[in-house]
Amino acid sequence: MSFPKAKSEYNIMLYGRLILLGNRNINVFRSCKVAGLLEESPRWLVQKGNFEEARRLLVKIRKTDRLYSPDFEKDLDEVLKIEAEKHAITHKKSKKYTFIHLFCTWKMMAQTVTFIIGIICTSLIVYALMYNLENLTGSLFWNGAAIGAARWIVNILVSIADYKLPWFGRKLINILSMIFTAASLGVMAVFLYTGNGGNILAIGTTVAIAMCSQLFIAKYLMVNELYPTAVRNLAVSAVSTMSRIGSMFSPQLFYLKDVAEWLPYAVLMAFQVVDLIIFCFFIPETKGVHLENHLPPKHKRIFGKRS
Repeated sequence: MSFPKAKSEYNIMLYGRLILLGNRNINVFRSCKVAGLLEESPRWLVQKGNFEEARRLLVKIRKTDRLYSPDFEKDLDEVLKIEAEKHAITHKKSKKYTFIHLFCTWKMMAQTVTFIIGIICTSLIVYALMYNLENLTGSLFWNGAAIGAARWIVNILVSIADYKLPWFGRKLINILSMIFTAASLGVMAVFLYTGNGGNILAIGTTVAIAMCSQLFIAKYLMVNELYPTAVRNLAVSAVSTMSRIGSMFSPQLFYLKDVAEWLPYAVLMAFQVVDLIIFCFFIPETKGVHLENHLPPKHKRIFGKRS
């Protein structure tokens, strides 16, 4: 392949990028072509009840490895027969749970709403402050490096304390993180209200984001430890979905600076204080507790009783 002689450095860079793009597309095409030759996992097929396809693949694998023998198919049929019986029993007894089961008792309703509000507030604070990094004093890159280092230090210290100190539980981690976050946001709002700012904003932003990173970890950990196995994945999915709401609205928050420069920080502090109050009331400590496997009995549910 030949190209016209480049007349400038810009043209050389452009041609280089075109070549890289072409090579990447070729590699993507090759990967897609090879992916078409892949088979499903026999284990997954058995779990889904597709025993004929699982049998075909296992025989194919055995022949490819040159380990096939006539007795193998007989043994395989016996194993698949047992798995089919297990699958029929399991499928008959299995129940389908939905998002509504996260609200099936008053206690679970309060906990679910608390976690949803908490994750929305946390994501709102983090992403609003992240989108405002360019307005802080100092280098954007050094501020980003300081935030990353602060998050790492906080996570390591909390991990060591959680491992070494039996009384240092999930609830205490959440409460301390929310207090530090609210305090840093309040300090920034006060300094801006008095006409100051500067390095205080950079330090406060670093502290708030570092604490919120621990909030994300602790909240998800408590969700996994608090909800029964039957709806645990649903609870994590619900919290993850709700966190996107905070990230959606966070870029708009700092438009409040048109009203008053301190107002965005005051609003974020208010959100964090609300989260702290309802969290203290409705969420228990989950460190070391026994993990439940089933939902409460039907007579204790306020709806979803037919499940």
